[in-house]
Amino acid sequence: MKERSSRVVGDNPVANYRDDFAQSLEQSERSPNTIKNYLCDLDAFARWFETERKEELTPTKITPTDLREYKQFLTQKLALKPQSINRKLSTLRSFLSWAVHAELLPDHRIPRFPKAVQEKDRGPQWLDRHEQHALLRTVERGGLHRDLAIVKLLLNTGLRVSEVCGLTWGDIKITDRKGSLVVRTGKGRQRREVPLNKDARNALLSIGYLDKAGTQSYVFIGQRGPMTPRGVESMLKKYVHLAELDDVSPHSLRHTFCKNLIDAGVGLEKVAALAGHENLETTRRYCEPDHHDLEAAVELIGEEENSQMKTLRNVRAIKGK
Repeated sequence: MKERSSRVVGDNPVANYRDDFAQSLEQSERSPNTIKNYLCDLDAFARWFETERKEELTPTKITPTDLREYKQFLTQKLALKPQSINRKLSTLRSFLSWAVHAELLPDHRIPRFPKAVQEKDRGPQWLDRHEQHALLRTVERGGLHRDLAIVKLLLNTGLRVSEVCGLTWGDIKITDRKGSLVVRTGKGRQRREVPLNKDARNALLSIGYLDKAGTQSYVFIGQRGPMTPRGVESMLKKYVHLAELDDVSPHSLRHTFCKNLIDAGVGLEKVAALAGHENLETTRRYCEPDHHDLEAAVELIGEEENSQMKTLRNVRAIKGK
């Protein structure tokens, strides 16, 4: 191994390597949010290591026992979800792989990692039509055109929340009968163009497209400047609570967009192109039926009129009066 920046490898705290590690992530075209999460995970492990081992962390000091005990700490002490635990372990694996590439650690010294925590795959979570309408009604009653435009754009374009926040008026083009927007800040820095249906066009017109078209100002503005993903999540959470819906995030609305397209008979290739999916298998997950799909399926073959259910509805209606 060689020295880096006149430092003796193995005798320096992990903080000395953060900048180089972050730079390598940037060169791999990881998003700013992903890089932030990687560094937070690395810092958390360094704090745990220094507390438990009473010494500063370096790549050469990490052992299989350390990794097993850290996994146990995350599982039992912090009670984190499997997804969070596996992500943190994946961060450490990436860090050590980078250390090998940077000649800070011999390849044969990479410790064996514990098995990933098994997690139940819930699949994409989306809103059915009834839930979508309940959310839209609630936002409409709130009276803020900006909030309604954000929700409608998420439901009708499938943009990621970071992509919505990064939109400028110059990215949008609307004519009398059609429109489109360009995503310049997509995942992996991929550029894509998304057509705008009538709902999306009207939403953007309602917040000033005609006056601001072509400018480089951000479309969605908060109290302290351009809206942030956290700001959008906080805004949506308020309406979700009022609508009495469960666990709805901006990403749920992106999933809903994809599910609505699949239900409308749109082909996987088109859905993938609109959503910016690199892998068609990601899109294929929206073809998997949920409980509502199965309920609708079995109702299709029923021949008897469900008189008992009609009676039950009538009784409930009378009691409601």
